Amino acid sequence: MKFKADVKIRGIRTELLAGLMVCDDVYRDWATNSMTVTSVVDSRHSETSLHYDGAAADLRTRNVSPENWASLTAALKEALTDEFDVVLEADHIHLEFQPKRPS
Repeated sequence: MKFKADVKIRGIRTELLAGLMVCDDVYRDWATNSMTVTSVVDSRHSETSLHYDGAAADLRTRNVSPENWASLTAALKEALTDEFDVVLEADHIHLEFQPKRPS
């Protein structure tokens, strides 16, 4: 796993870090090189974004063939618990730790 040079991780939640470790293992099967985290608590996000709480990260996709993005996203979802949301965005994969409240 690599972090883009300007990524800020101060305050990252341990649950997100554990999720990133799982994602890194999955990425090894899909990417041309190691997984790169491009944002955690930095950059601009929506006001309600979990990035600001250290509970979300963006993962680079440009080292994965575009025809594999959806399959990679599905593989990440399968490898993680249901406490994580994995969303394929236009130019990255968004990962967030967001446990569901018990019903």
